[in-house]
Amino acid sequence: MTAAVYAHQGFCNACGSPADFRSQSHWFRDNLFCSVCGSIPRERALATVLERVRPDWRDRRIHESSPADRSISARLARECRSYVASQFFPGEPLGATVRGFRNENLEAQTFEDGQFDLVVTLDVMEHVNEPDKVFREVFRTLVPGGAYLFSVPTYKERVTSERRARYRPDGGIDHLAEPEYHGNPVSDAGSLVTFHYGYDLPELIHAWAGFDVELFRFHHHHLGLIGEFTEIYLATRPA
Repeated sequence: MTAAVYAHQGFCNACGSPADFRSQSHWFRDNLFCSVCGSIPRERALATVLERVRPDWRDRRIHESSPADRSISARLARECRSYVASQFFPGEPLGATVRGFRNENLEAQTFEDGQFDLVVTLDVMEHVNEPDKVFREVFRTLVPGGAYLFSVPTYKERVTSERRARYRPDGGIDHLAEPEYHGNPVSDAGSLVTFHYGYDLPELIHAWAGFDVELFRFHHHHLGLIGEFTEIYLATRPA
């Protein structure tokens, strides 16, 4: 077995357990795993903020889009009394149950107004076509005082966010930069990256949907939160 380049004992907020954090790569973002639940840093970062700002999350109405089958997503599904998980299956009826998930297009959701206390996504917003529509829809589905908690890669060298691709109405794609794909939990084809976000994202979110926005960044060895792209956003609908 290859020797770990990093190992540290600590506490994982994704599974709520003491754990060892180990990585065999210096790219900690995708390789620094929890020994108990297999979580990676962005999942632990979101769980850490969740525990701080919504410690009663188990009693809240939560919608998570595009969840993985591990880590904080699995814990939300297991412990939250009113949890709804959605994925987007193009060509299938919106609002229907498909492969165990509610089929939802984040840009045009079928949920009622004010249906949720909390919406959660992990690395989804860099793949949507029209983020302004998504934020307005999330705002609509939240109760006053509700919050959207999410991770998205934020590029420290970028002050202004960059669109990298656009889906056309006919289904084609306009590539504005070298195509980049990330993993997709329901498709082997992966998910096209449409945006590289910069540090103007909080201002954009407020302009698009009127959210109040907080940004959390981490370098915390005990919680396994080191490496690139640990940012977590908390967008709150004013009460």
